[in-house]
Amino acid sequence: MFKPAYLVFLVFFGSVSLTADASAEEHIVIILESAYFPERIDVQVGDTVRFVNESGRAHAVSSSEGLWTTDIIAARAETTVNFAPEMAGRFHGWADRLIEGRLDLTRAPLTN
Repeated sequence: MFKPAYLVFLVFFGSVSLTADASAEEHIVIILESAYFPERIDVQVGDTVRFVNESGRAHAVSSSEGLWTTDIIAARAETTVNFAPEMAGRFHGWADRLIEGRLDLTRAPLTN
């Protein structure tokens, strides 16, 4: 059985981590046969981007500057990446043709 002091520790520190994670968002980018939807999203450091492949064929998403790439995403599958500042900018992949999208880094909202 847990001692009361241990429970207070878990509750206190658990709530701190939940608060820190509460500001992170998940963004979904759908991979279509000839486009990404949405084509452009605004993200912050700590957000996640989930690429959902609805194109009907395997697909990888890569930075247009060559800084990052996903693993190959099978048709009807998905992958999630944690956004980092170096991921900002254009990304692309091949479906029926070259398709492009953009991840724009936004500032975190100011808090009082």
